[in-house]
Parts: sequence; structure tokens; C-alpha cells
Amino acid sequence: MYTKLLSSILLVLAVMVAQVGNAGAAPQIQESTPITISGTVNNITTELDQNGETVVIVTLRDAQGVTQIVNLSAQEAADNDLFDPATQTFLVQTGDSVELVVDPADVVPNEEQTEEPVHPIAEMLANFFDEDPGVVNGYHEDGFGFGVIAQAMWMSKSLAGDASAAGLILEAKKSGNYSAFTLPDGSSPTNWGQFKKAMRENKDKHNLGVIVSGQADDENSVDQPGQGNGKDKKDKKDKKNKK
Repeated sequence: MYTKLLSSILLVLAVMVAQVGNAGAAPQIQESTPITISGTVNNITTELDQNGETVVIVTLRDAQGVTQIVNLSAQEAADNDLFDPATQTFLVQTGDSVELVVDPADVVPNEEQTEEPVHPIAEMLANFFDEDPGVVNGYHEDGFGFGVIAQAMWMSKSLAGDASAAGLILEAKKSGNYSAFTLPDGSSPTNWGQFKKAMRENKDKHNLGVIVSGQADDENSVDQPGQGNGKDKKDKKDKKNKK
């Protein structure tokens, strides 16, 4: 009888010890499986987190037109060939196509993406040049006036056939470095005025006002660099003969 009682007590104690051991064990950390996100860079910037560490924020537009926002550490951005932590410079720019391998936790869920209001003029320019309104609004938030943005988008259309190079043109204006662009004579522009003149963007019909007033024609208002508009030349000649 005493032997059975002792065995029962020992069995109960063993079960209790096992339960305590399981409760005290550290939970296993499950590693997330990396995912691949590809698309066109809409914007890339950096900011400091609460610990003073650099965070690289990349906004992509995928093939379905969905905007994805990814927050990466400097090292993660370097591993994806986006950022050089040593020089704090970006290795990609607006318009580049990229394929990122990231932790799912780095992707900002769609429900957390708050859609910022778009300025009416940004919306108007975006519609005229067939561009994403958020991209145009971003140019304005970066400090560029809508008049300059319109000029840059027209210059981009002369260079690339669309407004995709407007961001590069605006960055060149900000930095004063135009070496990424080549003029019809093979040289690079040295200032904004020279660049505009070479792209024939100093014409009255290439300004923000004609877009806002609805007087601009996006199909016929872009001349190739170095070429004139025949009607303009004829009008000038007729005016000269009348004097």
C-alpha cells in the first residue's frame, strides 16, 4: 500500500516538473521566408529611425500598377543593390526597374499606406503627360514649383518620348550637374537655361499656363531638339515682310 502511494506521488511530481519545464522553455523564433518584389522605382529616400539608424524607404510600382512601399535597413538596401552605406548614396534612381528580395515584415501593408492628397495642379500635369499623380506631387513636395515641373516634363518628352526622365532633369537642376544629358551637338549642358534652349523648352507654348488653360496640345506641341516648327517660322517671316 505504501509502495503504491509513493509511486503515485512520484508520478504526480514528475508531471508537475515536466509542465514547469515546458512553461519555462524559450519559445522558438520562426524565421520569415523572404519574398521577391519587383517593379519600377517611384521614389527612394532615407530617414533615421528612433535609434538613429538609417532606414531606406523605397516606393515601387509593380506590373499591375500597385504601389508597394518597402522599409529596409541600410544593409538590406545594400544587399539589394539600392544603397551604398559607406557613401550614403543611392545606387538606383526614379524610373529604374528593380527586383528586391526582402523580409515580408519590411513591406508596409496596404491598409497602413495612407494616401496623401494630390495637389490639383499635380493631377492636371499628370493627366496631360500620362504620369502618376503621386509622382508629380512628389516633385512638388521636394521643393520644385509646378512651372519648373511642367518644363522638366516637356523636356523629358522631347528626350524620351514621355515624362519618365522628368525626375532626373529636376535632380540635375537642383544639383547643377547636367553630365547625364547630351545636347544635339554632343556636349553636356552647363546650366538650366542652356538645357532648356537646347530642348526648345523656352517657347511660350511650353509652359504651365497653357496646360491649366487647356490650350496646350500634348501631341503636337513637342518639337525635336534642334528643329523648329514650320508654322512658327512662316509666321515670323510674314510679320517681318509686313514691316
